Amino acid sequence: MVIVPATTGQMGVLPGHVATIAELKPGVLSVHEGSEVTKYFVSSGFVFIHANSFADVIAVEAVPLDRLDVNLVQKGLAEFTSKLSSATTDLEKAEAQIGIDVHSALNSALTS
Repeated sequence: MVIVPATTGQMGVLPGHVATIAELKPGVLSVHEGSEVTKYFVSSGFVFIHANSFADVIAVEAVPLDRLDVNLVQKGLAEFTSKLSSATTDLEKAEAQIGIDVHSALNSALTS
């Protein structure tokens, strides 16, 4: 089973799942193989679930959770929050908000 952070909510994918395309939001993707679970943080992307029960995950970034440093994530969140408060253009505001969204999701993944 694979659980993906779709924009519509967490979605579990098991054999026999209906063919689907879903957009991914920043969050945790978990791969369940027997009793083992491997978790990755994905920043965005898509999952394509095929009628033959195969799934393709296309992620902009995917990092195993155990390789992330919670202190660096919190530092990044603080930096992007500061950038948002001092942003003067729409582009600066959008870039800062994206940074906040991704770092907030990273922080949630690491502290839960």
